[in-house]
Amino acid sequence: MTIKTDRLYITVANQIINRINAKQYLVGEKIPPERKLSEELNVSRTVIREAMVYLELSGIAEIKKGAGVFVLQSQPQLPSPSLSEYTPNDILSARKVIEGEFARQAALNNTPELVGELQRCIEMMNASQFFSSMELRHQTSHDADQQFHFAIASACQNPLLTLFHQDLMALHMKGKMWNRMEVIANGPTEKGIWVDDHQAIFNAIKAGDPEQAESA
Repeated sequence: MTIKTDRLYITVANQIINRINAKQYLVGEKIPPERKLSEELNVSRTVIREAMVYLELSGIAEIKKGAGVFVLQSQPQLPSPSLSEYTPNDILSARKVIEGEFARQAALNNTPELVGELQRCIEMMNASQFFSSMELRHQTSHDADQQFHFAIASACQNPLLTLFHQDLMALHMKGKMWNRMEVIANGPTEKGIWVDDHQAIFNAIKAGDPEQAESA
Protein backbone atom coordinates (compact mmCIF):
# COMPACT_ATOMS: atom_id res chain seq x y z
CA MET A 1 0.00 0.00 0.00
CA THR A 2 1.24 3.47 -0.92
CA ILE A 3 0.17 6.85 0.41
CA LYS A 4 -1.49 8.95 -2.29
CA THR A 5 0.09 12.37 -2.12
CA ASP A 6 1.18 15.31 -4.20
CA ARG A 7 4.26 15.74 -1.99
CA LEU A 8 7.20 14.61 -4.09
CA TYR A 9 9.45 13.59 -1.20
CA ILE A 10 6.72 11.29 0.20
CA THR A 11 6.33 9.73 -3.25
CA VAL A 12 10.08 9.06 -3.26
CA ALA A 13 9.92 7.66 0.28
CA ASN A 14 7.17 5.29 -0.85
CA GLN A 15 9.31 4.14 -3.78
CA ILE A 16 12.15 3.36 -1.39
CA ILE A 17 9.77 1.47 0.90
CA ASN A 18 8.52 -0.58 -2.04
CA ARG A 19 12.12 -1.50 -2.90
CA ILE A 20 12.77 -2.54 0.69
CA ASN A 21 9.64 -4.68 0.72
CA ALA A 22 10.76 -6.24 -2.57
CA LYS A 23 14.09 -7.03 -0.86
CA GLN A 24 16.07 -4.85 -3.21
CA TYR A 25 17.51 -3.22 -0.09
CA LEU A 26 17.98 -5.51 2.93
CA VAL A 27 18.18 -4.62 6.62
CA GLY A 28 21.64 -3.29 7.39
CA GLU A 29 22.38 -2.49 3.77
CA LYS A 30 23.02 0.98 2.45
CA ILE A 31 20.44 2.68 0.28
CA PRO A 32 22.04 4.01 -2.95
CA PRO A 33 23.59 7.49 -2.60
CA GLU A 34 21.71 10.71 -3.13
CA ARG A 35 23.12 11.44 -6.58
CA LYS A 36 22.27 8.00 -7.96
CA LEU A 37 18.71 8.05 -6.61
CA SER A 38 18.24 11.55 -7.98
CA GLU A 39 19.15 10.32 -11.46
CA GLU A 40 17.12 7.09 -11.18
CA LEU A 41 13.95 8.75 -9.90
CA ASN A 42 14.35 11.99 -11.89
CA VAL A 43 13.98 14.30 -8.91
CA SER A 44 16.29 16.85 -7.30
CA ARG A 45 18.80 15.91 -4.64
CA THR A 46 16.88 18.14 -2.23
CA VAL A 47 13.83 15.88 -2.65
CA ILE A 48 15.97 12.77 -2.08
CA ARG A 49 17.45 14.35 1.06
CA GLU A 50 14.00 15.15 2.43
CA ALA A 51 12.80 11.63 1.67
CA MET A 52 15.76 10.11 3.52
CA VAL A 53 15.16 12.28 6.60
CA TYR A 54 11.46 11.39 6.41
CA LEU A 55 12.32 7.68 6.40
CA GLU A 56 14.68 8.14 9.32
CA LEU A 57 12.12 10.03 11.39
CA SER A 58 9.68 7.20 10.62
CA GLY A 59 12.13 4.60 11.95
CA ILE A 60 12.63 2.95 8.57
CA ALA A 61 16.21 4.03 7.88
CA GLU A 62 19.17 5.56 9.68
CA ILE A 63 21.37 8.34 8.35
CA LYS A 64 25.02 7.94 9.36
CA LYS A 65 27.01 11.06 8.57
CA GLY A 66 29.82 10.29 6.17
CA ALA A 67 28.65 6.72 5.63
CA GLY A 68 25.20 6.84 4.03
CA VAL A 69 21.61 5.81 4.73
CA PHE A 70 20.98 2.29 6.06
CA VAL A 71 17.81 0.17 6.16
CA LEU A 72 16.45 -0.62 9.63
CA GLN A 73 13.24 -2.55 8.86
CA SER A 74 12.57 -5.48 6.54
CA GLN A 75 8.82 -4.82 6.17
CA PRO A 76 8.47 -1.10 6.94
CA GLN A 77 5.17 0.58 7.65
CA LEU A 78 4.21 3.69 5.74
CA PRO A 79 5.57 6.97 7.11
CA SER A 80 3.34 9.02 9.37
CA PRO A 81 1.53 11.78 7.44
CA SER A 82 1.97 14.06 10.46
CA LEU A 83 5.60 14.61 9.45
CA SER A 84 4.69 15.94 6.04
CA GLU A 85 3.00 19.30 6.62
CA TYR A 86 5.91 21.58 5.71
CA THR A 87 9.45 20.75 4.71
CA PRO A 88 12.53 22.99 5.00
CA ASN A 89 12.47 23.34 1.22
CA ASP A 90 8.84 24.51 1.28
CA ILE A 91 9.72 27.24 3.75
CA LEU A 92 12.89 28.36 2.00
CA SER A 93 11.16 28.39 -1.40
CA ALA A 94 8.41 30.61 0.00
CA ARG A 95 10.98 32.94 1.51
CA LYS A 96 12.80 33.20 -1.83
CA VAL A 97 9.60 34.42 -3.48
CA ILE A 98 9.20 37.46 -1.22
CA GLU A 99 12.50 38.27 0.49
CA GLY A 100 14.30 39.49 -2.61
CA GLU A 101 11.66 42.19 -3.01
CA PHE A 102 11.89 43.03 0.69
CA ALA A 103 15.64 43.54 0.34
CA ARG A 104 15.13 45.70 -2.74
CA GLN A 105 12.70 47.94 -0.87
CA ALA A 106 15.02 48.10 2.14
CA ALA A 107 17.86 49.31 -0.09
CA LEU A 108 15.59 52.09 -1.36
CA ASN A 109 14.63 52.96 2.22
CA ASN A 110 17.99 52.46 3.94
CA THR A 111 17.51 54.78 6.88
CA PRO A 112 20.29 55.10 9.46
CA GLU A 113 18.00 53.29 11.92
CA LEU A 114 17.60 50.30 9.59
CA VAL A 115 21.32 50.14 8.78
CA GLY A 116 22.17 50.29 12.48
CA GLU A 117 19.70 47.52 13.34
CA LEU A 118 21.04 45.23 10.62
CA GLN A 119 24.62 45.92 11.69
CA ARG A 120 23.80 44.92 15.29
CA CYS A 121 22.19 41.69 14.08
CA ILE A 122 25.33 40.74 12.15
CA GLU A 123 27.50 41.56 15.14
CA MET A 124 25.34 39.24 17.23
CA MET A 125 25.68 36.44 14.65
CA ASN A 126 29.44 36.84 14.67
CA ALA A 127 29.61 36.87 18.46
CA SER A 128 27.43 33.76 18.76
CA GLN A 129 30.13 31.61 17.14
CA PHE A 130 32.35 31.99 20.19
CA PHE A 131 29.91 30.90 22.91
CA SER A 132 30.95 27.64 24.56
CA SER A 133 27.35 26.40 24.83
CA MET A 134 26.02 24.90 21.59
CA GLU A 135 22.48 25.67 22.69
CA LEU A 136 23.38 29.31 23.29
CA ARG A 137 25.21 29.54 19.94
CA HIS A 138 22.17 28.19 18.16
CA GLN A 139 19.61 30.37 19.95
CA THR A 140 21.61 33.59 19.66
CA SER A 141 22.33 33.07 15.98
CA HIS A 142 18.71 32.11 15.35
CA ASP A 143 17.38 35.20 17.16
CA ALA A 144 19.76 37.49 15.27
CA ASP A 145 18.68 35.97 11.96
CA GLN A 146 15.00 36.40 12.78
CA GLN A 147 15.50 40.04 13.77
CA PHE A 148 17.63 40.74 10.69
CA HIS A 149 14.91 39.55 8.32
CA PHE A 150 12.12 41.15 10.35
CA ALA A 151 13.87 44.52 10.08
CA ILE A 152 14.20 44.15 6.31
CA ALA A 153 10.55 43.09 5.94
CA SER A 154 9.42 46.05 8.03
CA ALA A 155 11.34 48.40 5.73
CA CYS A 156 8.99 47.55 2.86
CA GLN A 157 6.34 49.53 4.80
CA ASN A 158 3.51 47.15 3.92
CA PRO A 159 1.92 45.84 7.14
CA LEU A 160 0.17 42.96 5.37
CA LEU A 161 3.40 41.67 3.84
CA THR A 162 5.18 42.12 7.17
CA LEU A 163 2.51 40.04 8.93
CA PHE A 164 2.73 37.34 6.26
CA HIS A 165 6.50 37.26 6.65
CA GLN A 166 6.23 36.93 10.43
CA ASP A 167 3.96 33.91 10.02
CA LEU A 168 6.40 32.38 7.56
CA MET A 169 9.41 32.99 9.79
CA ALA A 170 7.59 31.36 12.70
CA LEU A 171 7.96 28.10 10.75
CA HIS A 172 11.62 28.66 9.90
CA MET A 173 14.09 26.32 11.63
CA LYS A 174 11.26 24.50 13.40
CA GLY A 175 10.18 20.88 13.38
CA LYS A 176 11.81 17.47 13.40
CA MET A 177 12.79 17.43 9.74
CA TRP A 178 14.49 20.83 9.89
CA ASN A 179 16.35 19.93 13.10
CA ARG A 180 17.62 16.66 11.65
CA MET A 181 18.73 18.28 8.39
CA GLU A 182 20.66 20.91 10.29
CA VAL A 183 22.55 18.22 12.24
CA ILE A 184 23.37 16.41 9.00
CA ALA A 185 24.63 19.71 7.54
CA ASN A 186 26.97 20.17 10.53
CA GLY A 187 24.87 22.87 12.18
CA PRO A 188 25.35 25.96 10.00
CA THR A 189 23.35 27.99 12.54
CA GLU A 190 25.84 27.76 15.38
CA LYS A 191 28.91 27.51 13.14
CA GLY A 192 28.20 30.93 11.67
CA ILE A 193 28.29 29.67 8.08
CA TRP A 194 25.48 32.01 7.14
CA VAL A 195 27.13 35.21 8.42
CA ASP A 196 28.70 35.96 5.02
CA ASP A 197 25.30 35.65 3.33
CA HIS A 198 23.78 38.16 5.71
CA GLN A 199 26.77 40.45 5.34
CA ALA A 200 26.29 40.55 1.56
CA ILE A 201 22.65 41.54 1.98
CA PHE A 202 23.60 44.18 4.54
CA ASN A 203 26.33 45.66 2.33
CA ALA A 204 23.92 46.08 -0.59
CA ILE A 205 21.20 47.65 1.56
CA LYS A 206 23.66 50.02 3.21
CA ALA A 207 25.00 51.03 -0.23
CA GLY A 208 21.44 51.70 -1.43
CA ASP A 209 21.81 49.18 -4.28
CA PRO A 210 18.37 47.57 -4.81
CA GLU A 211 19.46 45.20 -7.58
CA GLN A 212 22.36 43.83 -5.59
CA ALA A 213 20.25 43.61 -2.44
CA GLU A 214 17.62 41.55 -4.26
CA SER A 215 20.28 39.29 -5.76
CA ALA A 216 22.00 38.75 -2.40
